[in-house]
Amino acid sequence: MMPRIASRALTVLAMPILVPALLLVPRCLPALEDDPEGPLYLEADSAELFEAISLSIYRGDVFARQGNMELRGDQVMVHHDPERRPEFIIVIGTPATYLQREEGEEKDIEAAALHMEYDTAKDEITLIGQAVVFQGEDTFRSDHIIYDRARARIKAGTVAEGKERVKIRISPSPQ
Repeated sequence: MMPRIASRALTVLAMPILVPALLLVPRCLPALEDDPEGPLYLEADSAELFEAISLSIYRGDVFARQGNMELRGDQVMVHHDPERRPEFIIVIGTPATYLQREEGEEKDIEAAALHMEYDTAKDEITLIGQAVVFQGEDTFRSDHIIYDRARARIKAGTVAEGKERVKIRISPSPQ
């Protein structure tokens, strides 16, 4: 009988805290429109900010979102400009992942690698080490892949300064 009373008491005590928190969550999530000038949202186990050198380092199950782009990794380093806009983002993981949600598209663009570098000025993501990009039903694999977000263009292998051959699977469109 005692565990049931303790469980009910815990539920009664937790409700005033959980309900308001859950009501706020949808308001905190950003829209999915592609907005490279919009805010960068981050979650991590820990964060260090070095304002003097415009660098922030996030560690532990890091999640970052800007517009329709999501990055995940074990560690994320963000180099900022003087106005605190991200200029260069480095993601390290086992693997680090990238997701670009496309409105009106059937499938999202997904990528994974051990090391990722996002250059905001070029709007390019460089994938290094065990790199793979999934674009619809097609797959690109190499040790070095460059994904040009603005042009939706993928470069892999020697053209992307890689050392391995590119392995590609292209699936025919459903009829």
